[in-house]
Amino acid sequence: MSWDALYAAIAEARTQIAAVAPDAGTLAEGEAYLARVLAAGLGGAVLGHLFQQDGLSRALPCYGGPNPDYLMRFAPVAEGQTYRLEGRLEGSERVGVGLYTYGANGAPLEAGYVAFDRSNVAADGSFALDIGGDALPIAPGTRVMLTRTLHRDPAADPAKLRFTGGAPAKGLSLAMGSAAGALGFVAHSLGSNVREYLKWTSAARGYRNRLDVAPPELTATVQGDRDTQYFLGGFDLAEGEWLEVTMPADLGAGYWSLHAYNYWYEHLQTPGAHDRNVVADADGRIRIAVGPNPPSGAANHIDTLGRRKGAFVCRIIGGGGCPSAEVKRG
Repeated sequence: MSWDALYAAIAEARTQIAAVAPDAGTLAEGEAYLARVLAAGLGGAVLGHLFQQDGLSRALPCYGGPNPDYLMRFAPVAEGQTYRLEGRLEGSERVGVGLYTYGANGAPLEAGYVAFDRSNVAADGSFALDIGGDALPIAPGTRVMLTRTLHRDPAADPAKLRFTGGAPAKGLSLAMGSAAGALGFVAHSLGSNVREYLKWTSAARGYRNRLDVAPPELTATVQGDRDTQYFLGGFDLAEGEWLEVTMPADLGAGYWSLHAYNYWYEHLQTPGAHDRNVVADADGRIRIAVGPNPPSGAANHIDTLGRRKGAFVCRIIGGGGCPSAEVKRG
């Protein structure tokens, strides 16, 4: 019956995706999106033993506007237990460590958070955190620890992390302890995730060619880093148009980024704009051209790889208001 439940969840998700796809090309990309959500779910449920290293498992962020500047790892945790995370920053800028419960829709809800950067690690970049102790207590209902490593230097090694105290993997991994349980888990998570992130797709359609804070009903169910501001946007461009995004003048000195996504909030695997790679105009403002054919003279641009419809996410750690956007034609 678990295979039947999975088939039913896939069929329902396909129907939901088809109902909101604006054209045949976007629908085809929606089918590929669903296949990747399914593959990520099956990978974690039946191949988890192949994703583990140093006590942590690799996350596969393939939906919900994942941040490509982050390397994500996770491990299950439980109230009443103690664990230890040891690390060294190496060439990474920051490591965020969060504890999470799960909401009714399957989305993680933050239950505790600590971040490490050059300001609070040893001279060699090393740090250690006792999880379940005073520094990061485990609240009732907490089920997972998730690390987000901010790493943008391709020539440098990313942060090294080691998690101890968890139960070691035994044999071939199966979520819920059986094949039937694993398939049922995938069916439930696939349905929950597609339903949840179609709400984000709807929000992007509502923010046509502009950015704004996420609607409260979305931010209440999906929380990322505690100290990060999130701004959502959508682009819907005619032939020959691009979107000029202007970053706020009150940006602080910390991390910020703007990344483009397809209609289904999958990252386009194309370079974004961030505090390390942009050039300010003569008036000191940072302007970023976004679209399938950004002007060749733009100091900063994000190529949407032929797509005139899609979404983007702006993230700002620290201060800074909402970016503005204006449609341009040339």
